[in-house]
Amino acid sequence: MTTAPAKHAKARRKARPGGNGLSDGTPLYAQLIIHFRQQIATGHWVEGSNIPTLNRLAADYSVARATVRQALGFLEREGLIASRRGRGTQVVRRPKTDLWFSVPASWGPLDSSREQLASEILHFDPDGRLPDAPNHIRGALASGYGVVRRLVRRDGIPYLVGATYIDRRIVAELGEDEINKANGYQTVEQSRLFAGASAHQSITVGVADAELAYLLGITLSAPIVVVERWVLDAKGTLISYSEGKYRSDFVRVCRQLK
Repeated sequence: MTTAPAKHAKARRKARPGGNGLSDGTPLYAQLIIHFRQQIATGHWVEGSNIPTLNRLAADYSVARATVRQALGFLEREGLIASRRGRGTQVVRRPKTDLWFSVPASWGPLDSSREQLASEILHFDPDGRLPDAPNHIRGALASGYGVVRRLVRRDGIPYLVGATYIDRRIVAELGEDEINKANGYQTVEQSRLFAGASAHQSITVGVADAELAYLLGITLSAPIVVVERWVLDAKGTLISYSEGKYRSDFVRVCRQLK
């Protein structure tokens, strides 16, 4: 005979993730979304075939049916799966992999993707404030910076939220309309201060906060790639600092080993 306390302990063990790749650090539904998307991307869940049932997935991952349903609903809104009456839930397409943004190692390739991108201005402040301590900041600071924050789409899919801090001398030189019209690096390279400039880049991995998850259409705490760039003029003054936060499934970093 099983005692009541033993029953409760057994129930807690069943509800707690274990041996299934899930952790306690991120909401379970978010982890399932990432995992299920990977199942489709790798072909483990084949396009045109049925995925496991709701009950089977809940049992396999030791989570509630509602949690699985929430994760599958997200993938359905992405257009990756579809529920068919009387036929279960099927994979209708794999996540696009031809939309990758290759982080460049030089300034030139930044221009190559301009025609494929569409930017939406989220915020512009001609008297913005540079972040207190951007990582690995280099160079002397200018007297002030204008800030432009953008949501960037590729083939209609939001994949980047970027903020660019531009020396106010460039804002005055080119005008606010031009700064709002162009991407951050395009603006900087139009300036006379760009002559003889040098650039530095840093790539790190982070997680999405609530606002970023909403703007990029990803889950809370989903992995993101953060690309930071610093541009110094010939005198060593920081004329531009940018921080781009990318959906991790849109980014790859390729380098030739020497």
